[in-house]
Amino acid sequence: MKHTDTSTPTIDVILEAFFLERVLPGVRSSLKGDAVAARPLPITQRRLRSLEFRLRDYLEVEGEHILVTADLELLASERQFDPDGAFCRTMRADDLLFALPRFLKRCVPEDLTDTRLQLATIEALTSWLLRRRLVDQSGLECTLLDLEAALRHGRADLRRRRAEAAAKT
Repeated sequence: MKHTDTSTPTIDVILEAFFLERVLPGVRSSLKGDAVAARPLPITQRRLRSLEFRLRDYLEVEGEHILVTADLELLASERQFDPDGAFCRTMRADDLLFALPRFLKRCVPEDLTDTRLQLATIEALTSWLLRRRLVDQSGLECTLLDLEAALRHGRADLRRRRAEAAAKT
């Protein structure tokens, strides 16, 4: 889809605001909304930052696969000026939403705690995008269903992996 509405924030702004609220609760971003109530433990903060970096890396490497021609041209142009972070600097919330199911399927952490955190955080990010009306749900029903299915599959895989780990001990 071609982005004609440049008033919506870029993925870069969205992820910065979302993860800031997760890591430093009580901090309000420029994207108005509820801040998380309790400050997470330092280990959880590190895990959240690691997840943010994994998601950003995935978007920069694989994100272009969900783009239409006009957006691919915009991305190619941006990469000529500065390739680092070009996808997140130019693409918007709907592109992020389209990319999340593939991220969940392809970027599964080995660590069970990281996997659980990733699933919970991506679910929270989706709700966050919808609550703030950063995406128009009409026309995105299939994408939201794909995302819901990816989360269900991820949770089932996590349960299976936990059971296998418990059986080994």
